[in-house]
Amino acid sequence: MHRFSRRSFLLACSRAGLGAAVLGSIPRWARLGLAAGAPPRIIVRNEWPEHWETGLEALGREWLTPNDLFFVRSHFPVPVVDPATWRLEVAGRVATPLSLSLNELRSLPSVEAAHTLECAGNGRALFPLASTSGTQWERGAVGTARWRGVRLRTLLERAGIRPEARHVWLEAADRAPLPGVPPFLRSIPLAKALDDTLLAWSMNGAPLPRLHGGPLRAIVPGWYGMASTKWVTRVRLEAEPSDNHFIARGYRYVYPGEDPAAAPPVEELRVKSLITWPLEGARIRPGAVNLLGFAWAGPAGVRQVEVSVDGGSRWQTARFSGEAAPLAWRRWQAEVVLERRGPATLMARATDGAGLSQPLAARPNAGGYGNNSIHRVGIDVRG
Repeated sequence: MHRFSRRSFLLACSRAGLGAAVLGSIPRWARLGLAAGAPPRIIVRNEWPEHWETGLEALGREWLTPNDLFFVRSHFPVPVVDPATWRLEVAGRVATPLSLSLNELRSLPSVEAAHTLECAGNGRALFPLASTSGTQWERGAVGTARWRGVRLRTLLERAGIRPEARHVWLEAADRAPLPGVPPFLRSIPLAKALDDTLLAWSMNGAPLPRLHGGPLRAIVPGWYGMASTKWVTRVRLEAEPSDNHFIARGYRYVYPGEDPAAAPPVEELRVKSLITWPLEGARIRPGAVNLLGFAWAGPAGVRQVEVSVDGGSRWQTARFSGEAAPLAWRRWQAEVVLERRGPATLMARATDGAGLSQPLAARPNAGGYGNNSIHRVGIDVRG
């Protein structure tokens, strides 16, 4: 049997010669910026499967991230799914299995909510390890959108939840082009499924784009993005969590020197903040400067953001501005005074509702997951 290796799979994909066609589908202005020297709006970390990161300058422009600038993370090639013939199955430990078309789903009571999604590997390239497996994301594998769909609870209750059901398996349409590679599958606890999980068919008021899971994807608020399975085709209720590779062995915090078999799973978002202005390397005049950024967290929410302009010796509290929604990031701003000319280090530190704050440096792990280290931005203060 062919042994599954994520590294060998990605290497094979890069050799398949399909990357150029996919890359060509990204508008040149999005990849390179509107003018010469402008920061990139989309950074291509991997051409095929698509791993596209949003540039920080583009990310900081709006509270809702536009669909064409939202980061893209695909485990396998994007499947071709015909919305007209697609159906969602609800099966497993239910009283009455369901099979629903997209139109039948849309006829059910729907909700719309803004939620932030972040790739679990966001910040992987910034860990101080010689090598971490996976795409070398920096800071832009995150975004916020307004999602419309049906609550997963609505479907599960309609199907009838049997007493032994404890976990919900989310099966997807994407498949690897190599033999022996397991399909992508995630499972979440039934309690989370019944709480706030959505099955979304709309993103920022438009039909869910194919790159982002259309015609239907899960949105698991407050959890890292891999839980929000794209191209969902079946929902299964089971007594146990899935034993799929991406659950049993993948997405685990494997810390150096510790037993991988006992590694905790990657689930809830860690509290985090970004400085979206000024950008790294900016030249700033002395005087008052308005720092801008976003902060987000898991179910505990963001309680406060603090900033420092002297490398962390002193901190001042930023203020939130703009829209607010549960489990969506908050825009923050802070007016600071830059007096000393020369190099300066700006820092932003968020604290969640449970009192957990961003560390100066997150603990490295083999998968490069959950890097919520304090964001440092080096600038040059000049008169």
